[in-house]
Amino acid sequence: MAETFTPYEYQETMLEWLRDHDDALLFVQMGLGKTAVTLTAISELILEGACRGVLLVAPIRVMAITWPDQVARWEHTSWMKIVNMRTEEGLQAWKDHSAQIYMINPEKLPSLTRTVKGKQKKYPGFVEKYIKGNKNLPVDLFVLDESSTAKSSSGKRFKAIKPWLHDNGKFKTPFKRRWGLTGTPAAQSYLGLHNQVLLMDNGKRLGTSFYQFKQRWWDSDYLGWTWTLKKGAKEEIDAKLADIALVMMGEDWLNLPRCEVRDVEVSLPKDAMKKYRTLEKEYLVELETGEIEALSAAALMMKLTQFTAGCAYDAEKDTHLLHDAKLKALKAIRKERKGEPLLVLTSFIHERARVMEAFPEAEEFDENSMDRWKAGEIPMWVGDARSLCHGIDGMQESAKALVWMSQTYSNEVYQQANARLVRMGQEHETTIYRVIAKGTVDDAIVEALRVKGDQQDGLMRSIKALQQLRKSEKS
Repeated sequence: MAETFTPYEYQETMLEWLRDHDDALLFVQMGLGKTAVTLTAISELILEGACRGVLLVAPIRVMAITWPDQVARWEHTSWMKIVNMRTEEGLQAWKDHSAQIYMINPEKLPSLTRTVKGKQKKYPGFVEKYIKGNKNLPVDLFVLDESSTAKSSSGKRFKAIKPWLHDNGKFKTPFKRRWGLTGTPAAQSYLGLHNQVLLMDNGKRLGTSFYQFKQRWWDSDYLGWTWTLKKGAKEEIDAKLADIALVMMGEDWLNLPRCEVRDVEVSLPKDAMKKYRTLEKEYLVELETGEIEALSAAALMMKLTQFTAGCAYDAEKDTHLLHDAKLKALKAIRKERKGEPLLVLTSFIHERARVMEAFPEAEEFDENSMDRWKAGEIPMWVGDARSLCHGIDGMQESAKALVWMSQTYSNEVYQQANARLVRMGQEHETTIYRVIAKGTVDDAIVEALRVKGDQQDGLMRSIKALQQLRKSEKS
């Protein structure tokens, strides 16, 4: 049975922002209910006759689970029909104009060219098949959920849709409004802001090209590999975004129980550490079972991370066992938690397999088992961090602890995954365990995450302060 939606004060603020802005970004941290708010705004617009329908672009898991569940959950939105454009039902609804929300994942937006039996074959993407040349679209509102997925200006996915979002002199865009939603707008760096904003405002604030953006606000090293903000650039960019991006931080609105981040340090066995140092220095290490080689600096970092996990892939994708230091640490954590449900995040298939082997009670993550997880029937749930970081709600209902077996370079994955537990509905103090191999690449990754996190928090706080200042000046 559908529930009555009674928005909190901060959700009313979000709702007003969407009502007042045709082009809008919600930089709203995880767990504040931006999906329910966006659906409320959509429902209002459609009922008022101010919107025909919505093209919703979202990661596939978010699209398949989160949005349909939220539409059905609330009384005031349950009347809307939401369809998946990867299905025949969705395509027919698009043709008939019989739905209100049409969902597609970013990977389906562009056309693809593949080699089939030695010949190049083109597979038209969603944009080419269903938007290009179509003067009678069933949508005029574009919503990009997890807009940080559009951080790359050179990626094919959003290049396909970008020309159709704004008037460009050749045609009039069908989209009257463009909204972007994310809790991690600058998870890696400020460079990731440009394309997100460009999709919404056609370059009014940060320039019409990534090149312009970098030339105006960034300095690079000799080779152009490293980019750093120019003096005063951060403040200028923050000010540019204050009239389009609404910022909300969970700590300002949610009275969540305390969360402790606990680093569990382990030492690699002497022989394993000796081999690790050889690989780090020579890009190649000989093992009794074969050899591990890295062909570039980037590949080396990945091989070293595999090494700290306890097993590494060779050139043929065969695995080579190195140590079980992190598995021993997980056993100690399991004992400390006294059998309560434990969410374990991994980065590699071999790592996941070894955890499952070491803990017979463990189960591999499957979203279809969510009801059992909520009921506390799964003692240990093991999954890939990248797969779990978006679109999964409900984990907080039974778990109070999460374990990172390998550390991730992505601050977006790190923050979003942690937010599966640290979010509205969590009633207990939580613990985030990070299993770190001392004196290895793990130390560098954790430090890099801290810097990225500080940078993103700085963005959020700066824009928030500017908005509060402008609000006080108006009053």
